[in-house]
Amino acid sequence: MRDQTIALAGVYQAATMAHELANSGAIRDQKSWEVSLNSLYKLNADSTEDVFDHDMAGLALGFNSLIKSFNKDSYYINVIKYTITLLTLAGKLDSRPDMVELIGKGLNDSRVLQKTDDLLNPAVVAKLAQVYSKTISQMQPRVIVAGQPFHLKDQAITEKIRAILLAGIRSAILWKQVGGSQLQLLFKRKAYIEEAKQLLSN
Repeated sequence: MRDQTIALAGVYQAATMAHELANSGAIRDQKSWEVSLNSLYKLNADSTEDVFDHDMAGLALGFNSLIKSFNKDSYYINVIKYTITLLTLAGKLDSRPDMVELIGKGLNDSRVLQKTDDLLNPAVVAKLAQVYSKTISQMQPRVIVAGQPFHLKDQAITEKIRAILLAGIRSAILWKQVGGSQLQLLFKRKAYIEEAKQLLSN
């Protein structure tokens, strides 16, 4: 359950940041942003925690979102929608090796743009956004992000939203790899909440 909760928190974290960006134009927690986006490059990780650099504090936003969503906090209605859509899309990627290959190539291309002192610079974020647009955006159902039109028309913000949604797909795939299923979302909410609280308190 621990591995599933960590992976699911990764999806919730990405969905929460997409929601924040669309509504405020900013990311409140830079550490969450870095932990989520860096997970895209941990494809051969030794463990679920290793995907997030063993930095559970960097997933605190995701754990809190998971707890509040499962406790039916109305603020998280859109976050829940994005999370469910990301989980659905991750399931469909299994039958799309062409998409998986494109995503892998795009991630490799984005590595070239990384700078030692700024691994997630605007050029990298723009490339990740492009990868999302060419792959996940072409699949159904689409993640329809609701927010302030002013922010959604801002290219830099929409690029950040797409990049973080790509990180959400990474966590959603991980969740499936460690045994996550839609049925568990219905019947194991209490277990997820308890595990998330445990991980937060550590």
